[in-house]
Formats: sequence, C-alpha cells, structure tokens
Amino acid sequence: MTAEQIYSLGMSQIGVVFFLASFRIHLQVQHRQSLLLLQLLFFFDSLSWLFYVWQDQPLTLFLSCVTSCINVWLVLAFAMRRAGSTVKWPLIICGMLLHAGYYSYFAIQGMQAYVLHGQTLFSTLAIAPVCWLFWFKKQPRTFSDQLYVGAMLVWLLVCGSRSVLLLFAPEWLFSSLLVTQVIWPGVMVAYGIFAITSYMEETELKLKGEALHDPLTGLLNRRGMLESIRACLSYLQRKQQHAALLMIDLDFFKKINDAHGHDVGDLVLVEVADALALQLRESDVLARFGGEEFLLFLPQTSTEQAKLVAERLLAAVNALQLAVLAQSAQKLSISIGIANFGPDYDFASQLKRADQALYRAKDLGRCRIEIASE
Repeated sequence: MTAEQIYSLGMSQIGVVFFLASFRIHLQVQHRQSLLLLQLLFFFDSLSWLFYVWQDQPLTLFLSCVTSCINVWLVLAFAMRRAGSTVKWPLIICGMLLHAGYYSYFAIQGMQAYVLHGQTLFSTLAIAPVCWLFWFKKQPRTFSDQLYVGAMLVWLLVCGSRSVLLLFAPEWLFSSLLVTQVIWPGVMVAYGIFAITSYMEETELKLKGEALHDPLTGLLNRRGMLESIRACLSYLQRKQQHAALLMIDLDFFKKINDAHGHDVGDLVLVEVADALALQLRESDVLARFGGEEFLLFLPQTSTEQAKLVAERLLAAVNALQLAVLAQSAQKLSISIGIANFGPDYDFASQLKRADQALYRAKDLGRCRIEIASE
C-alpha cells in the first residue's frame, strides 16, 4: 500500500472508533435523533475514507465523493437537532445532491482545481451554519460546544486556505496539502470528541440542576438556595448591607391533602409557588424548603421593605382562585416569618430566627406576618 492509502485507512479507522464510541452514550428520548445523526455522520465519514483507499478506481472514487458529501451535510442536520431546531431535510438533501454531483464529476475528471474550490464553497455553505447554530442557538452552550465550533472553524480555514493558495500562490499548494494532511486528523478527532463530550456535559448540568431544584415546583431547594446566595451573602457582609430571609408556610395544607388528595395538593403548591414568584425581583431567590414551606431571600432589603414584600405575597396568595378548590369553602393563605441579616450574616442562625417568627405567626392565628425579635 502507498503512504496515501495507509493515511486514508487510518482516517477511516478514526471514524470507526467514534462511530462505536457514540453507542456508549445513553440519552433521553428528545436527544436520540441528534445522536442517530451523529452516528450516521461518523459512519459515512469512515466509509468515505475507506473508499478513498482505492481512489484510482472510478467506482470507489465516486462512492468516496458521495459518502464524503453525505457526511458534510449530516453535520448540518446534526447541528440543527442539537440546537433544538427541526431538521430541514429538503435543504439537506438538496445540498447533498448538488455537492455530490459537483464533487464526484470533477474528481473523476481529475480537475483538482475545481474540486478544491467546490469543496471550499460547499463546506462553507454547510459548516458556517453549524458554527452559528452551536454558538448562538444551542442551549445550554457547553464548553465542549465552544471547542466544537473551534474545530469547525479550523475545517473552514483549511478548505479556504487551499483555495486561496491555488488562486494566488499555486507554488505553495503542494506544501499546504501536506500541512492539511497533518491538521486534518486533529480536526476529525476534535469534532468527534467534542460532539460526544457535549452530551456528557449536558447530562452533568442536568443532574446538577436536579440536585439543586425541587422537581414539583421547579424552584430551588434548600441546597440550591445556599449555593445561590453564598457569594451574595459574602458581598453583603463586606459592604454591611441589609438582606432579609422570609420563611413562608401554606396554611392548613394538610386539610387540603386530606380532603382533595395529594394530586390536588401538588397542584396547589405549584400555583402558590408561581404566585409568589410573580411578586419578586430578579435578584430575589425563592426556594421550596420542604413540604408546604417556602424560603425567600431578599438581598439589599431592610426589615421594613421585607414586610412590604411579605404583604404583597400574602395578598397574592389570598387572591388565588383554583378550580380544584371551587367546591370547598377553604381559602388559600400563608403565614410569614421575617428575619433580617446584619450584623449577623450567618444563614443558619437567621433561618432559625425566621422559623421562630413563622411559628409565632401560626400560633397567633395564621394568615399574618411576624418579624423576628432582635
């Protein structure tokens, strides 16, 4: 075998490795189509290099060109799904056919100048949108996604530089092709690795989010609140600025559960959480503390200001009218205990004070606000 054949066979093996590695990714249903597209593009990439081993035969050269073009446009289809968009198959198939027809015709004719310029044109048409989709549309955009975009830009740079050299410095073209052969395995490995690790990072972010959020209401849980406000508390302590902690309890929630069932109870918790959230600033942090209790952190808020916020929350919950409770005479209400940070910025101690104030509010008849004693 020639050195070029060995090189092509090695590139094909890289594609096989990524194709097999992609089957080790286990995803939820909504991501399976993008994973299938990733597997297909690895498969066709590997196949194109394998056919290229016998490029001196018209049939295998044609098959190499076609499978290579399919790979390029599958990259765009993959990017569309990863960005949460619908794959525009008429556009993808049209691009594949035009690209494959152009590439295979001029490659078989041995017209390398047209081949290089065509590859630059079609690669730009397919890969430039890939970069845009991964950078601007995909959410969440992980670090692997950013590196993936970098690999795609190198792909475009390699193709573009060959066309520029062919036009303005053809004597340097042979050297650039040698450099390309050194760079291209790195590009292939990079986009393969980062496409796979992007899924892994997303899974990690999802698991972290689940660990910090209440699955019913979507609010932060206690741990999530602690992580969210830790840096803020340190800043407030340095600046000696006020903050308030509100402990909120949904009154007579057990009666709702007993009378209507846990499904209705869950719905009530969700509606109350939404009603509370609508009254808050972006900087405020609301969490479900557990059961029917909520916790609210108000940065840069005095005791008097916190009481005004608490009054709004009280009114918002009192105004709730739920269809599931229409046959019941019971009205929704909350009790609130308020503790103020400063000069003590210890979260645990302020939580205890807010809890004591809450219990005082409940002992005094519920549906009221109590402020922790200094």
